[in-house]
Amino acid sequence: MKKKYLVLTFIFLLLLCSIALLNKKVTTGYGVDYKVSRMNLPLYLKVLNFYDRHFNYKWLVKQITGHLDTREDKILRLFHWTYETIKPQPESLPVMDSHVWDVYVRRYGVSDNFHDLFSTLCNYIGTDAFFTMLYSKDTDGRITLSFVKTKRGWAMFDPFNGIYFRNDTGGLATIEEINEQDWHIVKLGQTDISKANYKRYFENLPNIEEISLSYSRAKYQSPINRLKLQLYSWFSGEKPLLE
Repeated sequence: MKKKYLVLTFIFLLLLCSIALLNKKVTTGYGVDYKVSRMNLPLYLKVLNFYDRHFNYKWLVKQITGHLDTREDKILRLFHWTYETIKPQPESLPVMDSHVWDVYVRRYGVSDNFHDLFSTLCNYIGTDAFFTMLYSKDTDGRITLSFVKTKRGWAMFDPFNGIYFRNDTGGLATIEEINEQDWHIVKLGQTDISKANYKRYFENLPNIEEISLSYSRAKYQSPINRLKLQLYSWFSGEKPLLE
């Protein structure tokens, strides 16, 4: 009887601790017209929102690519879908920077929003993807491109302008092939953008492996990877475990 009482007491205390923990005040960030703010909310709501987005990503990817078999076909389908579905930022509306899923809900965004959504969806088909900014050696110009890992290597995409790159045999051009000048652009829509617009940036490509390891917001939209990131940030002293 005493043992049963101790077990019930332990369960009751555990329940109280869980309720207290889940109601702990944490924050979430969002940006409006490039001004970042933070909003308070209980931990349980932040967790529920995170899992809601996670399962929505899984559902959306299945809707878009469920009928396809190969990884490359799925990547290209996601690329086409992003370009066709998300519209450029209207001048009359505020520039929003919040969760990646919100880009799909709004259906419009700036260049980074296109890359954010495309690279996130690529991660949900099981392939590494991220986006970063490239700079030219000779000018102050810069462009943003998405990098997606295929069986043959890293390929680059520009979902905002609807442009990607193939090699001379028709396959997706890898970084190595681009460095060897074995590439041309493929356009999904009418645009004046030419190969020359990208060539000057391709002469100054960074170390892709280092970038992909150091930054991949798209990768951390899934629960396991987010938990790893939170634990790493906590152990390294970068930020609290529950922020």
